[in-house]
Amino acid sequence: MSGAAPVREEGAPVPVALVVEDEAVIRAMLAEELEDAGFAVVEADGADAAVAAFAGRSDIGIVVTDVRMPGSMDGIGLARWMRQHAPAVPIIITSGFAIQPDAAAINPAIVRVVAKPYVGRDIAEWMAALVSGTGTAEGARR
Repeated sequence: MSGAAPVREEGAPVPVALVVEDEAVIRAMLAEELEDAGFAVVEADGADAAVAAFAGRSDIGIVVTDVRMPGSMDGIGLARWMRQHAPAVPIIITSGFAIQPDAAAINPAIVRVVAKPYVGRDIAEWMAALVSGTGTAEGARR
């Protein structure tokens, strides 16, 4: 257990996190951390599946996405897509490559860019703080 359960009022809906990662083992481990932290998790193995998840759901409240993935777009492309279609949804970007994208130019909702390997518990804590209102986008930026 991570101990990072999102603060929410009794009866309030469980926050929904979308995990976008093409590496199945990494995706499963992060999904488990987020579930332990009190999130409902939707998993996508790439940006195309993430777009499909948004088309089928209106409750996704936060996204963590890898950068390099197969498909018609990568994680940066997904963040650009979200700027038009889900502009208020916070995004954490992860990458195993040394990247420093101009996050604000891509999507102002990008709150953090995290290098791999990362600690899933840290991501769960940042996400919990953001959805609970105890953290801010500025406080989550790294």
